[in-house]
Amino acid sequence: MSHFKPEDFPSLGNNSTKEQEMKMDISKSPTEKEEVPLTKNQKKNRKRRDKQKERNLLKKKEEQRPQHPEKKKEIFECIMCSKKGSAGDVIKFGDRPHMRFLFGRGLCVDCSCSTPEKEILYRYIGCDWFDRKEEKEKKLEEWSRKASKSVIHEITSWVNMKPTMWPCDYPEKVKKGDPREERWESLAYYAVWTREKRFKGEDVAWYSGRHGKMVVGKVNNLKKNGKWSVYRLSMTDEEKILGEFCSKELDEWKLFPPISQRQALILMRESKGGCRPEVESPFECSGCNRVRISLRSEKDKGWSGPNKSPYGGVFCKECYDSNKIHERDNNMHLARQYYSDREHRAFGSVYVTDWPGKPGRTFRTCSCYSCTNVGEPENPNKNQKYTCEDCGFKGDGCSGYFDRRSSTGGLPSTWDNEGHWFCKKCWCKEYWVPGKNRWEHNQDGSVWFKCS
Repeated sequence: MSHFKPEDFPSLGNNSTKEQEMKMDISKSPTEKEEVPLTKNQKKNRKRRDKQKERNLLKKKEEQRPQHPEKKKEIFECIMCSKKGSAGDVIKFGDRPHMRFLFGRGLCVDCSCSTPEKEILYRYIGCDWFDRKEEKEKKLEEWSRKASKSVIHEITSWVNMKPTMWPCDYPEKVKKGDPREERWESLAYYAVWTREKRFKGEDVAWYSGRHGKMVVGKVNNLKKNGKWSVYRLSMTDEEKILGEFCSKELDEWKLFPPISQRQALILMRESKGGCRPEVESPFECSGCNRVRISLRSEKDKGWSGPNKSPYGGVFCKECYDSNKIHERDNNMHLARQYYSDREHRAFGSVYVTDWPGKPGRTFRTCSCYSCTNVGEPENPNKNQKYTCEDCGFKGDGCSGYFDRRSSTGGLPSTWDNEGHWFCKKCWCKEYWVPGKNRWEHNQDGSVWFKCS
């Protein structure tokens, strides 16, 4: 029991203001300080640090995200007017893009809105490819008033038997009945043929108003007025009385390929490959990337079709001569002979047990034709994997060559030092180059290649 009252201890009841301030100071953390206003430079530095932190966070997020590079739009070309553009925006495909005879070409938006009949007649009446659509239609309308329907049918059906619609617009029943994809062949051939230069002795066709049909003859020469002189065999008794041949002068745009679509289809179905003869069949040039019908190259006598290179692809006459493909092939041929295995080596393309330095059963091979022939059935060389020492490409023995040069560079090495393999692309980059007298033969038997 307490004998004291609260009044006896006033200091315990109400604390003085000084004591309260002391308590407040004690409750504050000793590390806390009063905020001091920042200077301008400090504010700028703080903003810069904050922005840098944000950038670093965004970079980390981008690195963590799976990166999907944007695919570049593939550029296609119109078979009729050669306009180039991406599929869907400029080029329309009613059939699949990489269809036989089209070489990845399609129809542009303007041509797809037209018909084969109109496009054939535009050229026949002398319209240029850069003429506006309205101008072409006006010229065609004026010409059609004078020409009969039979004339129009004779001219257009020579190229396409159904000229009122594009082959991609044929009914599904017709498309399914065309497994060889022949419906585009004649139109595609016509488009390529019209871009090629005419030459003396070339077989051509044109419409004869006297006979009311297409006739076939040959090109004689180019006249001073810009027209081509063409001639054909006399057909009627009246013509035969006048002479063996009938000649005529025509503008180039009135000339057509020498066989019609009907004749081309018969020819293709009777041939093994289901296409025209190689000397007449279109191909895509590896040099200019154009679809061409090649002529004989002066440097490649005896071959009248596309000029083939075993290392560079297929070339047209102009690219074969201008790029000196004959010199390139010769240098590559000698490089394989001197520095690789163009001729078959002993113990090549066989399995060997416990070869020196390589215990176990190993497959010994070389780079000769028989060992690297991809078309050879059951070629064991296809199962051997190699890595190119230049670019790191990994492939089988048929996709590159062994480099047999010794450390001196000119002398061939032995089989024990055969571990140098390079892909065909790197070999071509090194040796598939133009130029004569690039090989130097020394007295010690070494052969040196002059790079420049």
